[in-house]
Parts: sequence; C-alpha cells; structure tokens
Amino acid sequence: MKYEIIVPEFAEGAKEINLRQWMVAVGDAVKKGDNIAEAATDKIAIYIESPGDGVITAILAEEGDRVLVGQIIGELEG
Repeated sequence: MKYEIIVPEFAEGAKEINLRQWMVAVGDAVKKGDNIAEAATDKIAIYIESPGDGVITAILAEEGDRVLVGQIIGELEG
C-alpha cells in the first residue's frame, strides 16, 4: 500500500511551517507513528509521523523548505 506523508494541521489558523529536518532517508523502514521529520515555526516545533508501516520511497520537500498544511512531502510503500 502506498502512503503519502502530509504536513498535519499543527495550530489553529496556521498555514505553513519550516521543514527543519528529515529523520529518515529513502530506503529506510518505518512503522506507523514513528517520527520521521521535524518542522518548526518561530513559536513551536512539531514532529511529522509516519502514516503507516513501510519503506520511504520518496522525499518531496527539502530541509529548510517552507511547506503548507496538507502538502505531500514524501511517500512510503507498505
């Protein structure tokens, strides 16, 4: 099964966040709920979790990019 890694809603009214760090690379195995990326604004930091069990197949946003809530930033195959 293919999963999309999507930027979650993290604060009411917030629309974008800075992708600070990927904690995985293409080819890494992950489990549902694993922290796979860190993102931050000036006020908060969040972890983006894996939506399922599988292997990371694509990273679509780079560290340092501003990403939008709901944006697909990666993919994994389970």
